[in-house]
Amino acid sequence: GRVGGEGGGPHPRSRRTLTDALRKATGPGGREYGVRVGLCFGGSTAVAQALHPDHWYWLPVTAVFLVKPDLGPLVSRVLCRAAGTIAGAGLFALLGVLLPRPFGLVALVAVCGGLLPVATRHFAAQTAVITVLVLSLVMAAGEAEAARSRITETLLACAIVLVVGHLPGPRGHRGGGVRARLTLARDAAHAYVRHVLSEGVAGADPAERWALRREAYRALAQARAAVELAGAELPVLARHSDGSCRTTVVLERLVDTATACAVYVDDTGRVPEQHAERIGVLLAELAA
Repeated sequence: GRVGGEGGGPHPRSRRTLTDALRKATGPGGREYGVRVGLCFGGSTAVAQALHPDHWYWLPVTAVFLVKPDLGPLVSRVLCRAAGTIAGAGLFALLGVLLPRPFGLVALVAVCGGLLPVATRHFAAQTAVITVLVLSLVMAAGEAEAARSRITETLLACAIVLVVGHLPGPRGHRGGGVRARLTLARDAAHAYVRHVLSEGVAGADPAERWALRREAYRALAQARAAVELAGAELPVLARHSDGSCRTTVVLERLVDTATACAVYVDDTGRVPEQHAERIGVLLAELAA
């Protein structure tokens, strides 16, 4: 679509190829995530098969869901899931005594369905609402024993994810997600800076500069989010991202300086000396 500023021209969309997806999956971050998911799934499946051979799927599904890094810091998301499950189970036990059956269970399902959009603002609240919803559906189907086992298996999944998440990895393996995001941000920043500093940039296609700038800021935002997420973990995990915050700050200053330089080039047709020197200093700091 068209947006205002810099001529209001169309902004080309970034294209993600299959090669990019494979490179991301096989990179340090993808390998680390795959190892954690595999260990969580294998361990939780073995435990579930030993406890409930006929209904074993709930424990590994919960464990694989919890290992997702976009749910927040590891300890935080595990504790929120456990607290939400316990709170939801307690609330369901109270309402189950007060409400008539089966119409009370149907009403609980309807109410929980309406509360889900609001509950998504906090993982623990979302878990509590989903717990009441699932227990209502299970009890309505006449599987009281299955309802109790869901709570036990959820807490077991929390314990498994917590243990696997803190297992030591091979040298250079832990913290791959942060390093991968920083590498992408650094490459995008370098591409943007090279374009701005290249000869004849004032007469170049503005759409290419917009695409490079947008990609640089997008990669920086993702790197910043990954660094902040890693920094919120327990020290045993957070120490693997030491120095990442400083690198992100330098990259942000580099891209901001390149943007200021591009604006000056549009006005004068040349790269200002003070911006070129500042970019050189930041590149040297980044390399160090």
